[in-house]
Amino acid sequence: MAKDSISQLLTTDVALAKLGARGISAAEAEQVPRNRHAMARNPRGPKEPPKRLLLVGRTDGGRALTLVVERTLEPTTWVVITGWSSTDAERRILER
Repeated sequence: MAKDSISQLLTTDVALAKLGARGISAAEAEQVPRNRHAMARNPRGPKEPPKRLLLVGRTDGGRALTLVVERTLEPTTWVVITGWSSTDAERRILER
């Protein structure tokens, strides 16, 4: 499995509230790792080790989302911290 692969994406009630405030449903967040996506270092996060990453991807409906995710003790399980509609720069990460 790839170093930053995602087999399970967990969403807390706090994260759901943050996503909901931006018009993002739990179902849409769950679709991102199942569709074409990319992971990148969070430019606002600590440099080493990168505990949180940006997960940029598309929903089944084609909406581009950026989720801030944090690795758990289980290497392929991640927790959503927050998210938003992807910016143009974030969409370019996905197109690479």
